[in-house]
Amino acid sequence: MKSTSYITLFITLIVFTSCFEVPDNNYRSPLDVPQSFDWKTIEGKKVIITQFSSVFDENGDSVASLLPVGEYQLFVGKSTSLNIVPEPVPQSTISTKAGGGSIKNRVYFPAVGKYATVMFEDLFPSKGDMDMNDIVFGLNMQYDLDNQGRVSVIHFKIQPRCVGSSYDKIGLAVNFTGKPVEVKKVTRTDNVSKLSNFFNVDIKNGWHSPELNNTKSVVVPLTGDFRSYFEYSPELFFNVRNIDPPLATTTFTVSIELNSNSYPYSDFSFLDSVTTEKICLDVFAVFGKREKEVHFKGQLATERFNTSYFQYTLPKRDFTTIDNWVWAIISDKSLRHPLEQKKIYNAYPNFKTWAEVWSRSGDNTRSDWYNPKIIDSLYTRINFNYYN
Repeated sequence: MKSTSYITLFITLIVFTSCFEVPDNNYRSPLDVPQSFDWKTIEGKKVIITQFSSVFDENGDSVASLLPVGEYQLFVGKSTSLNIVPEPVPQSTISTKAGGGSIKNRVYFPAVGKYATVMFEDLFPSKGDMDMNDIVFGLNMQYDLDNQGRVSVIHFKIQPRCVGSSYDKIGLAVNFTGKPVEVKKVTRTDNVSKLSNFFNVDIKNGWHSPELNNTKSVVVPLTGDFRSYFEYSPELFFNVRNIDPPLATTTFTVSIELNSNSYPYSDFSFLDSVTTEKICLDVFAVFGKREKEVHFKGQLATERFNTSYFQYTLPKRDFTTIDNWVWAIISDKSLRHPLEQKKIYNAYPNFKTWAEVWSRSGDNTRSDWYNPKIIDSLYTRINFNYYN
């Protein structure tokens, strides 16, 4: 009996470890990152609106238009300066919708017509090769408000840029955690069939539901087939090697309509600390199978995540390694991504300074790690209106 038990245990261990890529932690960490470093490059900045006003950043780009009176937390880059400009429009003339159904009251991230850069690594829970190009996309968010500052629709505009992952199936989604929220419907400019790799939704005429059978949070799929937004190629990697032909990509928008007018904009946060006092929005990636989620540091996994992955990062369960490395990074700027196998802290020398030095200096406003750049280590075949 004892022999049989040992054999059974041995087989079980083989099967279990074959399901996960066991990290090789026998290395010397290339970065000395303080455990307290949160890897945040964006933050919520409070503005107080005393009359209908628009808000612009230091470059003159609109961050919010025609905000009603109230207090707002606008999510922008840490070094962003905001300028409030009163609008010569009497409150009585502002309605939820302007003529022709065009909503005028809006909040943007990072600004109207601009894209932030989102980078994911796919080898979680292994650290990976640190090039941060397994998937990269531009992100623009737009909140539509009524004349009381309540959110009616949130639009996620996704600009796919590259795939440096060996996974055939790659998905993206938004996780609504913290304060409860109800989603009425989801509409999209692409084909709903692209969700089928991972996400089970109720498809209606021209719209679909959030992911079904979630009880702890609301999960809204953005796509279940990230590769399908690139021009066809037999290659595994897209737009991560300058020696390969560049592949054109298709930008798409997912619009999430909320179920009532009871959600003031001040109730929302983005990639910030999770709290029951806020509706916390978290963009995350899925690689290979639905249970393998990759989140930003400190964000919560969905109930479909396989918590067994955390056994390789213990005692950390916040999507960081034991030496506080991460698998997801965002910048409010449109940035060039590193070439395949070019580490991000070599492509951007100040990345290392940001994580090691600035994080200890007490200057939490600096996040301009993207200057200077080593152009030979960055992808240059396509220009996605880069800041750098």
